[in-house]
Amino acid sequence: MLDSGPLSNEMSLDVVGEPAPQALSPIVVDLDETLVVTDTLYEQIAVGLFTRPLAVLGATLFLLNGRAALKAALARQIDLTHITLPIREDLVHWLHQQADLGRELHLCSAAAQPVVDMMAKRLGLFASAIGSADANLKGKAKAGYLKQRFPDGFTYVGDSAADIAVWREASGIVLAGVSPSVARTARNLGKPVEAEFRNAELSFKDLLKALRVHHWSKNVLMFLPLILGHAWHDIPLIVQTVLAFICLLMVTSATYLLNDMADLSADRQHWSKRNRALASGRMSIPLGFKLSGTLLVVAFISAIIISPVFAAALASYLVITGSYSLGLKRVPLLDTLIIGVLFTVRIVMGVVLLTRPSPAWLLTFSVFFFFSLAVTKRHTEIVRAAVTGSHSLASRGYCVEDAPLTLTLGIASAIASLVVLVLFIIEEMLPANIYSHPQILAGMPLVLAIWLGRVWLLAHRGRMNDDPVSFALRDRISLVLGSIVVLLFLAAL
Repeated sequence: MLDSGPLSNEMSLDVVGEPAPQALSPIVVDLDETLVVTDTLYEQIAVGLFTRPLAVLGATLFLLNGRAALKAALARQIDLTHITLPIREDLVHWLHQQADLGRELHLCSAAAQPVVDMMAKRLGLFASAIGSADANLKGKAKAGYLKQRFPDGFTYVGDSAADIAVWREASGIVLAGVSPSVARTARNLGKPVEAEFRNAELSFKDLLKALRVHHWSKNVLMFLPLILGHAWHDIPLIVQTVLAFICLLMVTSATYLLNDMADLSADRQHWSKRNRALASGRMSIPLGFKLSGTLLVVAFISAIIISPVFAAALASYLVITGSYSLGLKRVPLLDTLIIGVLFTVRIVMGVVLLTRPSPAWLLTFSVFFFFSLAVTKRHTEIVRAAVTGSHSLASRGYCVEDAPLTLTLGIASAIASLVVLVLFIIEEMLPANIYSHPQILAGMPLVLAIWLGRVWLLAHRGRMNDDPVSFALRDRISLVLGSIVVLLFLAAL
């Protein structure tokens, strides 16, 4: 399935064209990073690593026989038939125009033949589809093949330096997402450039969004044990917690990248996630793996130096996140429970750094509270899917009929978290505790109940953002209610 119209809007591809030559020569189109703005080989690797890792490991052994053998092995093991890929929408539109003029269209790629056949069948544009078989059909090999296949000339649509050899033999050039240096070299060949399709560059803002810098605020939960344990006068502990916090930021950003790569196809069908850097193709899959790997290595080396116990807690966070990405996110309700547990593990990381007794009630409250918020996210998606008719829920294991269930469980969990908070306040009201005015804390559950009620009301109406935590940081009413909670806590000291 190719659902890429919205993706093309996000890519903001520009078309710069010159008049087509009078001779209606056939057009030969490359596949990877040309017809689609990603590389199908890396798409197969990404899909395989998160669904069939042993199959990918076995396929890598075929690399000893050449790149074409690796591609063929992956094509046998990893099926992209039901994977949504981001096509270059403006190029496809141009190809339709050329087909209407009577020009023949052909797909020719170094990708494995089954992958090329699959893409040709999806689009229904091409008179033929040729991929790699015994040899890797790239560069000079592709140029020689096309020169023999089309002796009267052809226009070639390509994207990389390897395509220079093909353009030398072509009678016309179409540039698709090429770098400035490749574009200059192609133009210097003296062949007519019929059209140019430009990629939107990966901006610094795109990179920050991919690393989920706007979600780093969730990791502030790590400081809650320090605050509620009244350890804010312990400077060494504060420094240690800040350093550990930085390690957590690196790991969470890395896991967000890995999760995006594990969920590429589903994200491309989602109303907002399809515009993410990886899903849209603005960030390449290899770059995603490099970034996540570097962040993980630096984070864990630093964490071991800070505290081996903290490093173990950080590792448990990574394992749980990895299990979520590898398949548990497709198990209904368990996916939301894991999200709640991951929030709680953030608090556990702060607890293990304490040298004094920690507030045990906090972990129980956290599981119920964040499970409720996670269910809110799914409930919003279900409500919106019911209205729009989107099929994006299928990859998560949900259907629109699950709305009453998610509504009931989410609200019940929210109430359970409030009960735990009330029990804590009752305990803290005892004279032996350290609050000077513990009765003031009684206002906290009331304020929190108002906020949870607002969140669930908006979610049930389909008006809640994907992430309720991010919503809370931007919503004026949520910020006011949060400030009231902080003031109540300070007044009770």
